[in-house]
Amino acid sequence: MTEPLNDNDGTERFSTAPAQAADDAVAVPRLGGAGLLRWMWRQLTSMRIALTLLFLLSVAAIPGSLLPQREIDPTKVLQFYQAHKSWAPILDKLQLFDVFESVWFGAIYCLLFVSLVGCILPRSFAHFKAMRAAPPAAPRNLRRLPVHASFRTAAPADETLEAARKRLKGRRFRTAASADASGAASGAWVSAEKGYLRETGNLIFHLALLGILAAVAIGHFFGFKGARLVTEGTGFCDTVASYDTLTMGQAVTASDLPPFCIQLNKFTASYETSHDQFGQPRTFDAYATYRATPTSPETNVDVQVNQPITVNGTNVFLEGHGYAPVVTVRDGTGRVVYDGPTNFLGMDSMFTSSGAIKVPDASPKGLGFQGYFLPTAELSGIGMPYSAFPAAGNPMLLLIPYAGDLNMNGGESQSVYTLDTGKMTRLDVKSKTNASAGNALAMTVGETDTLPNGLGSITFDGVRQWAQFNIAYDPGQPIALGSAAAAVAGLLGSLGIRRRRIWVRVTEQEDGIRLVEVAGLARTEGATPTAEVTETAEALAAALGTVPNEDTVPNESLDDQPQRTTDTRTGASA
Repeated sequence: MTEPLNDNDGTERFSTAPAQAADDAVAVPRLGGAGLLRWMWRQLTSMRIALTLLFLLSVAAIPGSLLPQREIDPTKVLQFYQAHKSWAPILDKLQLFDVFESVWFGAIYCLLFVSLVGCILPRSFAHFKAMRAAPPAAPRNLRRLPVHASFRTAAPADETLEAARKRLKGRRFRTAASADASGAASGAWVSAEKGYLRETGNLIFHLALLGILAAVAIGHFFGFKGARLVTEGTGFCDTVASYDTLTMGQAVTASDLPPFCIQLNKFTASYETSHDQFGQPRTFDAYATYRATPTSPETNVDVQVNQPITVNGTNVFLEGHGYAPVVTVRDGTGRVVYDGPTNFLGMDSMFTSSGAIKVPDASPKGLGFQGYFLPTAELSGIGMPYSAFPAAGNPMLLLIPYAGDLNMNGGESQSVYTLDTGKMTRLDVKSKTNASAGNALAMTVGETDTLPNGLGSITFDGVRQWAQFNIAYDPGQPIALGSAAAAVAGLLGSLGIRRRRIWVRVTEQEDGIRLVEVAGLARTEGATPTAEVTETAEALAAALGTVPNEDTVPNESLDDQPQRTTDTRTGASA
């Protein structure tokens, strides 16, 4: 029955569809709690989600490459704070200075691990069953396959099939032989398949990714990372209190740290002096002495960049270096209240460095110096001195002195490289002979300057260098290395191996001659086994006494050209 329907514009149209009641609604089954969890699990373990999570993990790691990380180089984090005082606290709250320890990075990591496990294990079981199963039966009409060849022979069917089986098995095909359900007179065949290692390589690659993720987790839980700045002539032992920064895994305690000690005897660096790459670093050498245990003999080593030393399974890397001016500070009573090197942080490629000297116990007032160190100082004539070369060729120390309360007992943490001048007064030390220094002390090695108002004096005694050592123990490294090698091998296998099938069928003809057909099918795109089908057909024809002819060449359009066959009894062509 045709019923009129009204469109939105009021016009009528006719439809033969059955009328639908107003209360006739499509019934949608309720998913339920278990069904919802099952659906979520299937989504999480799909390859699409796994690839998405892998992409997100790669994107999440980008800030860890662009921004300094505390566990790698805490001094650069401090430099970033000094250069970006407004942005640094915000980035720190977002855990962008500890990307690989952050909550959001760990969440993506865990989801990816679970997704890969749920995706790979079922595929592994299915592939294991497929490898143990026999190759599939031969199709009845091999002429329909993309690659096909045939010839006629008077040889017995059993002899032909055995020759085909031996030929294919010799080419490392997995074979199976049988006959059609209607009996051997109707047709018998040999089925062969090769290239299972393609899927094996694919699974090995994905399992290797799991291994890498597991290695990272093992290193996170059972390893530790730390950093320590060591000045020439000083050293440290591997204890919790000795580190500048230390991150220990959840399964690591202070007693698990190996008891080695290391001392920096001397640090040297060389720089390019040519105009093209002037000032670029060339070599860094940290000449050190270490003891593996308190009772072990001393061992002298040269620690270089990318050439760490290994002590008790723990790697010690040379990560950075800088300068430490040596000063002596006397207070208003003439008492030495500070004597030794103070580490300064480099600010540019010429190693202009900044730091702070804090003397809270000076009398009558506490003293503080915000300073800049210039390794090779040059005077511009119209501005402040600057460093012209990163090596210490003409060292100069610029100090801005303050007097008062350094606020070191206020309970708030302070950077050792900056001075809290909120409760201090800047001293007037303008030089009448060196106007370029401004209201600061411009000191060369061996120079002593007296502070105003009888507050004391400061002497620039010399310069030492410091080296930053990164200490890391990661038990997951061998697993990660083995997994990476397995991933490469699996990827090469999955890209280089072609999975294909070849069938040989022998069919009895009315004239008593047997038709031998050889056909192939690729299981992967672009891997049609044309050459293998051709070689198999020619080898079988030769083994059975048939003279190969054009018919042994695969035909991809058999309906457009006649098949030529050879009778092995008479040699006549049909």
